[in-house]
Formats: sequence, structure tokens, C-alpha cells
Amino acid sequence: MKGKHGRAGYGVYRTRRWVALRIQAKRRDGFRCTACNAAGRLEVHHVKPIRERPDLAFDLSNLKCLCPTCHVAVERGRTPNAASIAWRNLVKGNPTCSNP
Repeated sequence: MKGKHGRAGYGVYRTRRWVALRIQAKRRDGFRCTACNAAGRLEVHHVKPIRERPDLAFDLSNLKCLCPTCHVAVERGRTPNAASIAWRNLVKGNPTCSNP
């Protein structure tokens, strides 16, 4: 299911169904990143990628909300952990904050 931009999910992300499902995922996850608990801008991540499991493209159980930083880490094969989250908070100047 490759779109004109070469992304497997291109056809999924341009549908009304996806827009509604994103809101459902954000509500379910309490509008917080499931990895670091950050509030704010969230991206909805497919746990099993569309290119591998197109049948799960619209399955709410295959989605989780991630902040942009955690999303990049997950996409690169890393799992955000407490140490990396603490470091991010320290760099941002708020070492006691649990939300980056």
C-alpha cells in the first residue's frame, strides 16, 4: 500500500477514518506520551508498522501516543527509558519535571 510519496501509510493518513482514530488513541492514552508521560504535541505510532501489517492500520490496539522525541527514539529502534527521560529534562532546565 505505497502512496505516491513512498510511505506505506500514505493512503491511511489521508482518510477521515484515521483522523477519528487518532483522536480515540489520544483520548485513550489521556493525551500523554505512553513512554515518558509528557503532555503537549503527540504523534500516534503504529506498534506494528503498516508496511508489515496493513490489516492493523486502523486497529486502535496497534496504536500508542508518543511525544516527538520518544517517537523518533522508537522509530530508530530505541526504547525511551527513565535515564534518557531524566537527561532530557535536565537539558531542558527542569530536572524535577517528569514531563519533558
